[in-house]
Amino acid sequence: MTAESIADDISKPFQLEQSALRGRLIRLGDTVDVVLTRHDYPPAVSRLLGEMFVLAATLAGGLKFKGTFSLQTRSDGPISLMVADCTHDGGMRGYAKFDAEAVAAADDASVPSLLGKGHFAVTVDQDNQGAAYQGLVELEGDSLTDCIHQYFRQSEQVKTGMKIAVEHLNDGAGTAFWRAGAVMVQCLPEEVSADQDKDAIEDWRRTMMLLGTVKDAELLDPDLSPERLLLRLFHQEGVRIFDPQPLSVRCRCSRERVEAMLKRFQPEDIDSMRQEDGGLFVTCEFCNETYRFDERAVGELIGQRTH
Repeated sequence: MTAESIADDISKPFQLEQSALRGRLIRLGDTVDVVLTRHDYPPAVSRLLGEMFVLAATLAGGLKFKGTFSLQTRSDGPISLMVADCTHDGGMRGYAKFDAEAVAAADDASVPSLLGKGHFAVTVDQDNQGAAYQGLVELEGDSLTDCIHQYFRQSEQVKTGMKIAVEHLNDGAGTAFWRAGAVMVQCLPEEVSADQDKDAIEDWRRTMMLLGTVKDAELLDPDLSPERLLLRLFHQEGVRIFDPQPLSVRCRCSRERVEAMLKRFQPEDIDSMRQEDGGLFVTCEFCNETYRFDERAVGELIGQRTH
């Protein structure tokens, strides 16, 4: 399989040779569909989490790290929590917590209506390197893209242009599925010197005009290859396209991790989780996998906490 034939579930970096601007194109097919359908979210929740998901893939693709990049919202609205993260090698997962009645009663699908007031957190957790980096901004704007732009203006001071699309489509034969896509272009401060400012400003304006012409259907079309889309948008800029990074759904839960978590609970807390048969179960919020501990296993957990 050649790089050109990979059209879905990828992060594809590129550079505009004329202006030295850098960017990424994201295409999500099965990856976003699995995450959004396994929980049976209401459409408004699915769409917003889908946006969060494609944003996580887009931003993670521009960082050099070994660990996990995470986006998270915590707020007082109908959707109180959303999480989407991506590992350095493209493993993705995400979930949302929400009040179904409040979501149904929301005035519209905007960030103010569904999320309310709160914060947007950007976290990079490097494996085996101690404390994580975290940037925090207030939820401002009508969309999550607006919030990301606010983050870059406040925390990173990096010029960023972005277009994303998330849709629930139908193949015409009765099968519905989610797709998502994004294009992001950035101008890093160290790439612009004082004597280049005027040219850089013009390059940025021209590129943003070109980016504004991309249609949602182009970002989502599995039959339009990433190469063709980027050349269609930026052929006059001398676009240079690099090899893609594959993206996939990959939850990091395991029975061992769940057991390690339970061992941190007090014995009375573990005992309160028991079912009628004396056992207990824990369901992963990300992938819906359920881990069952029978009465004997629960007794061993309690015994370990009391010694």
